[in-house]
Amino acid sequence: MFIKNRSESEELRVLKALNPRMDLAEKEKQYYLNLKKGFEGEVMFDGYLKRIVIQSFILNDLLFEQNHSHFQIDSLMISQSLTYLFEVKNFEGEYYFDGDTFRKINGTEVKNPLLQLERNVSLLRQFFNSIGFKIPIEPYLVFVNPDFTLYQAPLNRRIILPTNLNRFIHHINNQKSNLNYQHSRLSDTLLSSHLTKSPFSKIPPYEYAQLRKGVFCHSCGAVMEEYSGRELICKSCSVKENTKSALLRSAKEFNILNPKDKLSTNIIYEWCGGVFPKKTIRKVMKENYTISGYGQWSYFE
Repeated sequence: MFIKNRSESEELRVLKALNPRMDLAEKEKQYYLNLKKGFEGEVMFDGYLKRIVIQSFILNDLLFEQNHSHFQIDSLMISQSLTYLFEVKNFEGEYYFDGDTFRKINGTEVKNPLLQLERNVSLLRQFFNSIGFKIPIEPYLVFVNPDFTLYQAPLNRRIILPTNLNRFIHHINNQKSNLNYQHSRLSDTLLSSHLTKSPFSKIPPYEYAQLRKGVFCHSCGAVMEEYSGRELICKSCSVKENTKSALLRSAKEFNILNPKDKLSTNIIYEWCGGVFPKKTIRKVMKENYTISGYGQWSYFE
């Protein structure tokens, strides 16, 4: 049972909206792509967790602070006698373990996910002790991408490879699990202790004036300039999007990037690069937002 569903982080939403509208530095671009790929991998893993039929509480995207240290948990599952801690990776290509070092097949060293998992286990155990729970933690490093290959994996570590995922879910479903009030109390405590603001955010500074205006293709990121009245067509990848969807998506992006500014017809007209007539903007926004104010000072919320 999913108690806390997964959603894109505020950081990912902002970077996704910024990406086509400004030139991100190479490191910023790579950071955004890594966030995006990581989220896609976690969503992929959620598909497996949805197949768990035993009594359990599943909480995704948790952020805690323990002893002045912040730690993030991709997925946590509470069962009768165990808490499963999942660190999910969406790596692609060939990797291998060289002792305590984790490397790509070409020898490039990358951050060892097992060390990250061990840190999270230690901090979560301390957190459990601080709130008076003694339930054991069973940690797993989960690789979800079917195009991932791992060589020289340590046999005594709990590593789940893409080819083992179905078997692993089957193994969990064979366990006995009956939840009670104490499990609910633990779940509630975890939810109430979750931090909504991440200290790790790496959003670059930006101003409205410097951002590119227009409607950008949700598929390839190119500006969509061909408008027929009913839909927009991307000349770059031929994707089509109906007017209402494209307009509301653009308005949502404006809110994400400019949360303190009010949405007005004129603002949306400018934000979308003048591609939609103001009459169309007013009609669509009135159908989907509440109007506040009067005349030229009216806005949507």
